[in-house]
Amino acid sequence: MELFSLPHEVLEAIISLLTPLDIISLSSTCKFFHELMLSDKVWVTSCYTKFGIKLRASGGFAQKFYKKVLHKYGKFLGLWNRHADCYGGLLHIKYLDEKLCAFDLQLPKDPHISNPLRPKIVFSIELDELDNLSITCCINPLKKHQCALHYGKKALTPSSPQSFYLTRQCANGIENADHQDILDDLENWLDEQSDYLGEHSAYTRTQMIYKYMVLRQTALKTHYSKLVLPQQCDFRVPIKPGLFKGTYSSHGLELIMLTYEEVNKVNAVKISGDQNIPAGQITFRADLPFCMHLSQREQESFENIESVQPASSEVEWHELPTPQPFVVPYDCVERHDQVPDSCKARFHGFGQIAEEGFREPTFVEGHWIVFNENLFGFLWISLQSLSMYHRVQEELTN
Repeated sequence: MELFSLPHEVLEAIISLLTPLDIISLSSTCKFFHELMLSDKVWVTSCYTKFGIKLRASGGFAQKFYKKVLHKYGKFLGLWNRHADCYGGLLHIKYLDEKLCAFDLQLPKDPHISNPLRPKIVFSIELDELDNLSITCCINPLKKHQCALHYGKKALTPSSPQSFYLTRQCANGIENADHQDILDDLENWLDEQSDYLGEHSAYTRTQMIYKYMVLRQTALKTHYSKLVLPQQCDFRVPIKPGLFKGTYSSHGLELIMLTYEEVNKVNAVKISGDQNIPAGQITFRADLPFCMHLSQREQESFENIESVQPASSEVEWHELPTPQPFVVPYDCVERHDQVPDSCKARFHGFGQIAEEGFREPTFVEGHWIVFNENLFGFLWISLQSLSMYHRVQEELTN
């Protein structure tokens, strides 16, 4: 069968798999392919096949956007770790309103872990009125300006492995910012962080102000590394892996990623951190064979809980009676509203603690409690504290 005799729909689907340079080369071979390449449908199909985004099929926009934006910057789509001292963070780059938009996914206000993440646009990549490429910093919506993006593969720190990185750099400084504007911005930021800020000590407020200043300084030049979400497990697990929002006492809410290292081991790594346990470090781990079933009396106090000796169970976690009763110990320092009174499974684990600056890190005993598919907790026995975690519900793609 001659290539020309194939239906246009088939040819368009085949051509959409080519790179822009190959498509242009093919269009120069003959009049038939030249006219076919002028079709908006070819470029719309190509954008969807390679990047999973749907562009409008009119006015030649798809062809222009593919050649000038997606060909170079389409690989930016997805999730990125933000590197900001110990605090970290999450950046999501997606297609929206005919441009690529990068959103800083900020956590909800403490302690509302079930609330959605708060996206704040950082920069955009688009075509201007003259169809020229425009990369705009949008951190201050009233003072948008051009910024530069750098992309490559390297180790961002001496101890980290090589990975794909992205750097956004602004030429505009903050040293000329109005002093009162900075103070107003700081107070607004503090108010967005926690309902408990007025109850915290002056030391905690000072730590929060320090965090604000670090994030403000890194806003001029921010490094990101590619983040890949964990794949779904092909074995039975008490809760699916993914991103979760968790409570960390006076540090407020932080973002963690739950993964299964092996069939029987679970790790929780911080995506956003604090001065004690920074981003990128394990916050807790647990072993599935060390499952347990505690009575209400055994859970009434930390003294009772400590008397339960951890041991590998003779039966698997899903073979234990469910639901199990769950009780927050009366002497628990960190208490939360609407904690379920039953759980799906409970495991012995270890949580990581450290002094400021991640000095003298150590793992202490704790319990990982799975309530349902979207909610779990970690009981820090030595700290007499309960952290609660809720799954990130937003649709985030790799």
